[in-house]
Amino acid sequence: MEVALLKGLSEDSSSLERARTLQYFEQLNSSVDGWKICAAYFNSDKDSSEHVQFFCLRVVEGHVRNRYSCSSDDSILSLRAVLLLWMQGKTQRKLVLKKMAQIIGLAFVIDYPQRWPMFFSDVLQCVGNGVKESVELYLRVLMAIDEEVVDRQKVHTCAENARNTLIKDTMRDQCVPNLVESWYQIMESYKETFPELTNLCMEVVGAYISWIDISLIANDKFIQCLMSYLSVPILRESAAECLRGIINKGMDPIPKLELVEGLAKQLESAKILSTVSDEDTDEDFRLRLSALVCGMGCALVNSWSKLVKRADTVNIPLSRNAIDEKLPYLYKYLNDTDDGVSEAMVPFAVQYLSILKGSNLSDTDRGNLQALLQVVINKYKYDEDHNFLSQGEDEVMFLDFRKELKVLIDNIAILDASLLLQTFQSVLSTFLSNLEVTSFVDVEVALRMMYLAGEAVTDKRFGTCTIVGSPWHQMMITVMQSNVARHSHTAVLLQVFL
Repeated sequence: MEVALLKGLSEDSSSLERARTLQYFEQLNSSVDGWKICAAYFNSDKDSSEHVQFFCLRVVEGHVRNRYSCSSDDSILSLRAVLLLWMQGKTQRKLVLKKMAQIIGLAFVIDYPQRWPMFFSDVLQCVGNGVKESVELYLRVLMAIDEEVVDRQKVHTCAENARNTLIKDTMRDQCVPNLVESWYQIMESYKETFPELTNLCMEVVGAYISWIDISLIANDKFIQCLMSYLSVPILRESAAECLRGIINKGMDPIPKLELVEGLAKQLESAKILSTVSDEDTDEDFRLRLSALVCGMGCALVNSWSKLVKRADTVNIPLSRNAIDEKLPYLYKYLNDTDDGVSEAMVPFAVQYLSILKGSNLSDTDRGNLQALLQVVINKYKYDEDHNFLSQGEDEVMFLDFRKELKVLIDNIAILDASLLLQTFQSVLSTFLSNLEVTSFVDVEVALRMMYLAGEAVTDKRFGTCTIVGSPWHQMMITVMQSNVARHSHTAVLLQVFL
């Protein structure tokens, strides 16, 4: 390695030095053996600066991307030796470690299974040394493989899709059970000493569950392990996210119903969902729990829809009952003081309303709609400290959230316009009856609900504001008899004179 030509990597280098370094990089990148020079220098630890390490790794990466697939046998074995040396583990910066994992992942998709059928055996043997850095690199390699092979957001060619299918099929046949066992051992071994490894391992489980055998993860050993982590502050966010990944696994409706209900019973038994409150738990964990409950609810609705198409008269009522039992959690998390937590629950609310369409609503259904509508009204309110004069990111996000809540209002209006009007009429009467002691956020939302009702309810059976005794007429009388037109807050006045 020409060390003098690396001076351009330092922050205080001159333009000439940077130009020479760039030229040297291109020279190494175009050389057949340039990667060997960089790998040897990287492994020697002669220069541990991050810029130099990345310089070396980018040359190795370029070789893997551009020449490795058609390399000689000697070159293949040389690179393999370098990668396995990395897997032995040594302290590295996180960004450097991620780049190393990416390079190993790139080599994997080229080599496995034809050229390197023992890849996972070799890697697991390195991980077995118990070195923390080795374990972390192993987990990051698995995430890099997931990104290359499974990530649905990445566009693949037909050849890459065929390659990825072969990789997954071979892994399922040969090594997935061993990988799963290694994940369990890592989670349990490092949960106290290095909890960040347990968190990273749960991220791996959540990623791989989409295409491996669900029974390898959805069993007493794994689920009990994840459930216990929900009570550990440093682990609980990852545990909730991992459980959501398990819930989102594509399955037939009856097994999915059994999976969700089994998990729900354990969560209820542990009082995880019911004891979490706005005051005693951090927002990030509540957000993860909200997303988990939303995933459970959406999974149940999806199962119910499939069972209806099958005309499965035995399991349809079971799935519907399971959905209804999750509604208290829907109200709880949708009504959370944090809008992010609340917003995470909106998809479940939308899907729940969808199953009520086209059916005769029972008294229980109407009670559920009433409860949901009350939550929506509450969440539609501005915060007391909302900045109307100079709207920042929080204010813009809240206005976007209001649009999502309006979708719920529109759907409830379709299902039961009478209920919607009665509720809004009651809210208007309550909040406008004593303006002097009522917060502007309550007055504004009452007027806003009347306005939204006018958009959502088009059925002429409910009359107009000129027909005496109609809901519209009664609401207009309430507004006119109040002193709201002289309110001091501009947000209220905008609704009055809208």
